[in-house]
Amino acid sequence: MTHIDKTKNKKTIGILGGMGPLASVNLYHKIIKLAQEMYHAEQDTDFPPMIIYSLPLFGFYETGFKNPTFVMGQLISGVKKLESAGSDFIIIACNTVHYFYQDMQKAIEIPIISIIKETAKAAHEKGLKVVGLLSSESTNKLGIYQNVLKDYGITALSVTDKQQDLLNEIILHVMSGKQNENDKEYLKIIINDLCKQGAQGIILGCTELPLAICQDDVGIELLDSTDIMAKSALQYAFH
Repeated sequence: MTHIDKTKNKKTIGILGGMGPLASVNLYHKIIKLAQEMYHAEQDTDFPPMIIYSLPLFGFYETGFKNPTFVMGQLISGVKKLESAGSDFIIIACNTVHYFYQDMQKAIEIPIISIIKETAKAAHEKGLKVVGLLSSESTNKLGIYQNVLKDYGITALSVTDKQQDLLNEIILHVMSGKQNENDKEYLKIIINDLCKQGAQGIILGCTELPLAICQDDVGIELLDSTDIMAKSALQYAFH
């Protein structure tokens, strides 16, 4: 565990959320819990300042972007609001919209920490060479994770079209608060199939998926992108 230097100012975390709202709440909650567990945060002043902007993003679905230019404009507006509000850096509670990462970063002066890069780095640090990818259809088809993992010498195994359809349904169930044990069992089946193909770990590359399954449910390493992002944000805020 790391003790907080209470005399040192902490950076303000800007959280761009709303995609979806429940996943954003989960990211905020993880930051709080990890600050308590890893940094012994107790008093209000022990926690980093945070600014949350819940953006209801139009034209964005788990299967793709209806109008990429329109979506990008909303995202740029969102990060600009967080910058002008006083954020020192930004994290985004959604994997898929990192397709527009470069466009968002170019629009502001403060850094945006990429959930994709942080998750890929975590897989590399664990010594993984082959990982299974569970994500939204758009994240999968756009190769958002595959391209970054390749830079770390990691091979990403993708799901079948039928399995992706199931993932899309599970993501929608979480977004609507209707996830159930059947969703968890379907995820276990998909994960087991990826293990048979040689996966050494599984990336939960959609911020809704950690709300449907967790490490205790499986026997293989799960790389929860939300958890990894929360840890990275705290490290940046405190250090």
